[in-house]
Amino acid sequence: MTLEIAVFLSMNGKANDAISFYKKHLNAKELLLVTYSDMKKSDSSIVLTEENKDYISHSVLQIGKTKLMIAEETMIPNEIYNVGNNISLCIQSANFAEVQSFYNNLISDDRVQIIFPLSKNSFSEAYGIVQDPYGVQIQLMYDTRLK
Repeated sequence: MTLEIAVFLSMNGKANDAISFYKKHLNAKELLLVTYSDMKKSDSSIVLTEENKDYISHSVLQIGKTKLMIAEETMIPNEIYNVGNNISLCIQSANFAEVQSFYNNLISDDRVQIIFPLSKNSFSEAYGIVQDPYGVQIQLMYDTRLK
């Protein structure tokens, strides 16, 4: 499988609690957990404080065949957290061209808002975020681990 779509939850400082909840009540298996302290090692722009150093930058849980991603932040920087803007779709593919094609197809519609242009960052050769005409935020990511 080289393509998957996962549900992504932003938890506003409660990601650790949410992860524990899903592990306990839904038998979720923890596949990945990255804290802000971990991210600081590869991204010098991260500002660590005593309050946020153990916050979750990214995590992946598996419940049955479905992946659930959980982090602290919403997709739009400085956006005020509200239930509703804390859920997005994360489309991942091990095919670089496929990620680029999805992104280009989406932004060809003038109703789509680019939140973060598709570009290389510390964890992917191609990562971007858009918002569709219906308010759904979509993350697109090239991920070689899916091969």
